Amino acid sequence: MAGDTARVAVTLPDGQQLRAHLYERRRAADGWQYRVGITCWAAGSSGRAEPSEHSIWLDACHVRPLPGADYSRIPTRAVPAAGGQAWTLQDLPHRPGHAGTRLIHVIGCHPGASITLDQALDALRQPRTVPCHTCKASTSLPRAPG
Repeated sequence: MAGDTARVAVTLPDGQQLRAHLYERRRAADGWQYRVGITCWAAGSSGRAEPSEHSIWLDACHVRPLPGADYSRIPTRAVPAAGGQAWTLQDLPHRPGHAGTRLIHVIGCHPGASITLDQALDALRQPRTVPCHTCKASTSLPRAPG
């Protein structure tokens, strides 16, 4: 395990408990969120099932610490308050059968130059631009695009 991770327990929607790696945490206006990696099965290049990690941001109610784990090296940051909040844009390229897409992220979810609220709302008005589901960018925007 890498030095900047710790083990946590994650509660799935059906109540199952899994162990996961905690990579970072952030304090948002509505509480703590944790980026965890959960290992599950995925189809590998050979077509056989292989272990694969899925990374996702979860609210605090779905993540709990494990006794004895060291959380002191986990990157921790505050998401700025709504007045100073920022977002980033990610361009996903065109590929056969799928037009290119642009994702809006809450700053910290995906690297990139920060944009303001007005820039984020302007981007959302463009075709094929959507908010990221992982970081809940749509809930961080104080008003919907017109």
